Amino acid sequence: MDPYTFYTLLTLASVGKAGMILLVAPQYPGRITRGMHAWALGGLMMGMNFALFVLAARSLVPEPVALGGAVTLGIGGTLLVFVAVQELRERVYGKFALLGVFVFAAVANAYTLHAGHDGLRISVNSVLAAAVFFMIAHALLRPDPPSGRSIYRVTGFLALAISVVLAIRAVSPLILDSPIVHPMDENWVQQLTYSAILVGNVLGSLCFGLIVAEELNAELHQLASFDSLTRIYNRRVFENLATDELLRARTKRVPVSLLMIDIDHFKQVNDRHGHAAGDAALVRVAETMEESLRHRDLLCRYGGEEFGVLLPATGRAQAQRIAERLRLATMRAGFLYGGEAIPLTVSIGVACIEGPPYDLSLLKHDADRALYVAKQAGRNRVAVV
Repeated sequence: MDPYTFYTLLTLASVGKAGMILLVAPQYPGRITRGMHAWALGGLMMGMNFALFVLAARSLVPEPVALGGAVTLGIGGTLLVFVAVQELRERVYGKFALLGVFVFAAVANAYTLHAGHDGLRISVNSVLAAAVFFMIAHALLRPDPPSGRSIYRVTGFLALAISVVLAIRAVSPLILDSPIVHPMDENWVQQLTYSAILVGNVLGSLCFGLIVAEELNAELHQLASFDSLTRIYNRRVFENLATDELLRARTKRVPVSLLMIDIDHFKQVNDRHGHAAGDAALVRVAETMEESLRHRDLLCRYGGEEFGVLLPATGRAQAQRIAERLRLATMRAGFLYGGEAIPLTVSIGVACIEGPPYDLSLLKHDADRALYVAKQAGRNRVAVV
């Protein structure tokens, strides 16, 4: 394929892809929309990059403008792809550092064009592009949640392969008898670069679509499984998991305990300080309990100001000690809202099943009864049945 046709195809593909992404992006949740916008803008910049080469080949744009502006736009577009990955994976990134790379690319291209250092310009641009693609690969392959999804690994290795090809192009003066001095030069390094960019553009678009679908599924799972305010299990998922845990307990003949927890005088917090303060109090209590529980314990928001905790393989005495730990942790955690300290305490009812029948409704009934006893006894205490 000749360079002119190659750049024309890439221009059409990049602009078309960006337009489709921008068209559908608003229907997605916030972080996914931000990632899609960054990816689409990156695609538009890359499309403008390729378009400038086409226009220069037709003598419609001065060649120095095309050479300097095109590669700078291409690097900027690649940086936006990195931003898209970071947005989708909910990671922070240095905006000013990325802007600095873009400005450096612009200045380096302006200088090398003015000084006539064509080989140096090709090498510097290739190094910058290789480095950005390596950053993209690293961001996709980092082994932290939700890493492990195969589509992230595939896309990460694709970005890594493009980075290697661009690194080869950067050192082309050392391996070619006639170094590359113009994007339209034709040799095996250029052909390798063209192939990598074309395949990367097509497969990258497909992979990005699959990543968006994966992130949307994760978002929907989060909404369906977790309380939107406190980010802990909702009642439906908790009861499903608790039922499974009781089945395991019946098989192993081990005890299971349930804590029902109620924030004391929660209505007063809402009435005196507003519902926003009440929401913040719920979040604070949920965070405190999460920090105080064991990894295997199940915590949920049952509704309103009520929480539930299932304690697998835990007898009555140990469950009482855990409940007391939660009560003290909540009382000592402290809660500030609007600069004012608002006391928070909880009442906890403890129930335990140590043998058949392993029935969640019976366990919940006993824990509710114990919670009622704790509240009637003055609140800020633990009661056991």
